[in-house]
Amino acid sequence: MSNPIAAYTRWLHTRWPAGTVEKLPVTGENGVTNLPGVRIAGDLSGIPLLKFSSQTATKALRAILSEPDFQKRDTSQPDVLDVAIIGAGVAGISAGIEAKKAQLRFAVYEATQLFSTVVNFPKGKPIYTYPTELKLDGGLQFQATIKEALVEEMEAQQQAAGIEPIAARIDRLERSGNLLVLHHADGKTTRAHRVIVAIGRSGNFRKLGCPGEDLDKVYNRLFDPKEFAGKEALVVGGGDTALETAIAVAAVGGRVTLSYRKKEFARPKPENVDKLQMLVKDPAARVAVERPTSERVTTAASSDMRGDKAPGSVRLMMETSVQKIDATTATL
Repeated sequence: MSNPIAAYTRWLHTRWPAGTVEKLPVTGENGVTNLPGVRIAGDLSGIPLLKFSSQTATKALRAILSEPDFQKRDTSQPDVLDVAIIGAGVAGISAGIEAKKAQLRFAVYEATQLFSTVVNFPKGKPIYTYPTELKLDGGLQFQATIKEALVEEMEAQQQAAGIEPIAARIDRLERSGNLLVLHHADGKTTRAHRVIVAIGRSGNFRKLGCPGEDLDKVYNRLFDPKEFAGKEALVVGGGDTALETAIAVAAVGGRVTLSYRKKEFARPKPENVDKLQMLVKDPAARVAVERPTSERVTTAASSDMRGDKAPGSVRLMMETSVQKIDATTATL
């Protein structure tokens, strides 16, 4: 049987340059960390795919159940959780499902909203649950192929399991004797025998540092390409997300200017560069982002989205620094 991780790595075309490598926590088998009792699952394990998020969380929880020290834990204190799960995304809810099956005393903490990464995907975004050959034997399961249906599918599983996330932001963790202490942003603390960190990697978007970028017309992600049909749009950036945003908007009838501070593209996948160049040469080219770089890329436009809309266009504005952009006069 082929190695799904190796297959995914090849699919990402990691032989091509992709900018600065993001630093991730150092983990061992099943998400173990250098802080005893703390494991990591989901995006922070290194591969931002739904199936891997579910699988890593399931394995982390099951590894905890097999630990001799955990099996001998003191369960006489009702205010001490068996497992605290930080994050109510795919990994966090998957860990919660397994904790529920094991009849553990647990809680899932979420700082923003349930399944926030997937909820923030664009409307109608196609979902590709890679790798297709990976069969899950626990946690969340995935059948839906469109964003809205996927959210409903996951929420149904979460509700069926009786998992209700607690709204809380956890600022830090520390070890105190045999227990772990979770420090909440509001000053409260929670004690637990084990902790699974299952937060995503969306993070905070980078600002341009130009006048007007706080206006309502400036967005840091693309929710629905069709909203820009027949409109002028400026996309700033030179990575896969920027190119896929430009392609998606142009594919559904938008007129796009793509601004990048360098004279040529070095970071994106060659297939995205090719599609972009096709639209620059021929606005009527039947180009769409059918398979985005990963499930986490928040821009995609299927060929069905264009419908009877007039074709859009793309023009490139290379070697333009953000200091030259003024969002108060540009349409973004």
